[in-house]
Order: sequence, then structure tokens, then C-alpha cells
Amino acid sequence: MTLTAALLVILSATTHAYWNFLLKRSGGTQLFVGLSKVGEVVMFAPFFLALVAPKIGRFDGLFMLAAVGAVFVLVNYVCLAWAYRHGDLSFVYPLARGSILLFLPLLAFVTVGERVSGMGACALALIVCGIVALQLPSLEWRALSSLGQRLRTPATTFALLAAFAAACYTLWDKHAVQRVPAFAYIYLYTAITAIAYGAFIWRRYPRTEVAAQWRVHRWPILQVGFLNITSYLLVLVALRTGTSSYVIGLRQLSIAFGVLLGWWLLREQVSVPKRVGVALIVVGCLVVGVAR
Repeated sequence: MTLTAALLVILSATTHAYWNFLLKRSGGTQLFVGLSKVGEVVMFAPFFLALVAPKIGRFDGLFMLAAVGAVFVLVNYVCLAWAYRHGDLSFVYPLARGSILLFLPLLAFVTVGERVSGMGACALALIVCGIVALQLPSLEWRALSSLGQRLRTPATTFALLAAFAAACYTLWDKHAVQRVPAFAYIYLYTAITAIAYGAFIWRRYPRTEVAAQWRVHRWPILQVGFLNITSYLLVLVALRTGTSSYVIGLRQLSIAFGVLLGWWLLREQVSVPKRVGVALIVVGCLVVGVAR
């Protein structure tokens, strides 16, 4: 991974952690997420109309690429929603994000021939171990055994399916941004996703509830919408030149940043296993930065 790609991913991880902090502080409802998606499309529409729309005929296959990307993203969202029906956010979110690294290296090798070096594999393993450690109440063997029991649940199954979908859209995104501009691609598939979310909101929530959510959380909704699209735009640019497994591995810094934000701003307790987990993630990401 080039230095530029690494810096882009680190910046993306920082902004990703911050918008997840905003989401958690605001309640983290599906209505909030849906409104933020609609907000993304509205906020960035002037840039799309000014920079992309006049040249859209030059980007061969843009709509098809965006449509397929949106399908993968929506599958990821649906699987996450099902996982959250059976498990807590603190369990499902790290599992769904960290498990991407279980699928992505093999998928990348099979589909595009990307190879991960021995050092890179060790780095990714450290990151996965760090994410597992975040789930432990203590560092005793009994805690690891209890985690094994928790993994045999529907929440785990759906979280793993969400991770698989995320690994698929990562590789599709890498393919797409080799052919079309990153902003044009991410905006179009965000628009498709927003339409789906808008339909969900329209059918699921009373208008009074939607208005109340907007009135109370307007500013966080807009911040999450802005940071969501910009943070992943940075990743798309990094994917052009970086190995996909390393890019997504380094992006797991967002989990460590999220733990720190929870401790600093939400006064959450940081147990010994969480400290160990954060340390393993940071060390793994440092190794990713120098892996070849």
C-alpha cells in the first residue's frame, strides 16, 4: 500500500468512527440511518449535477456498476438488520466488520488474483484477534468459551452474511473505480440505496415520527450523511492502488477509534480485554502499513 493510500484510509477510519459515534449517541435507529441516506443524496446533488451529469455519457457502464454495488450494499444492510434483531450492537457491529477479513483475502485471490504476503496475513490475523478480544468480559479461558457459545446464534449467522456481502461489494467497488470516477460511482449507488431506504421509511414510519426525528436530530443526521459518503470516497480512492485486503484491514482502525471515542465522550468503561483488543488492532494496522 502506498503512503498516500494509507493516509487516506486512516483519515477514512477517523471519520467513520466519528459518524458511528454520532449514530450511537442519537439512538442508532433505522429511521435515523434512512434519513441520513436521503440527506447524503440531497447534500451532494449539486456536485453531481455540476461535475458528473454533463459528462455522464462518457462513463460507459456507470449505471450498471452502481446498480450492482447498491445491491451488495442493500444485502449488507438487510443482513445487519436481521443480525441486530437477534444480537446487541456491541456484539454484531465488530463481528460484521472484522469478519470481512475472513472472506476478503480468499475472494480477492480467486476473483482478481490479489495475494497477501505472510506479513500481511499475520497483520490481518492480529486485527481479527483484536476484534475478538473486544468481545471478551475477561481474559480467562471461561470467557473465551462463553464467546464460543455466543457465536452459535442467528446473530452470528446474519453478521457473517453481512460481512460476506461487504467483502463482495469491496471487490466490486475496486473493479468499478478502475472504470469510472469514484464520486460518480458512489453517488449513484448511494442514490439507489437512498431510494430503497426512502421507500422503507415511507411504509414503516408515521409522518409525525419522521418529522420528530428530523426536528430533534437534524444536525447529527446531516453530519452522518456527509461523513458517510466522504469517508468511503476516501476508501474508493485508496482501493485504486492498494491491495483490497490491506485497505479494509487498515480501515479497522475505526473500531479502535470508536472505543476511544466511547471512553472519552460517552464515558464508557474500557476493560482490560478492550485495551488488549485495541492494542492488537493498532499493531495489526501498523504491520499492514508496511506489508507487501
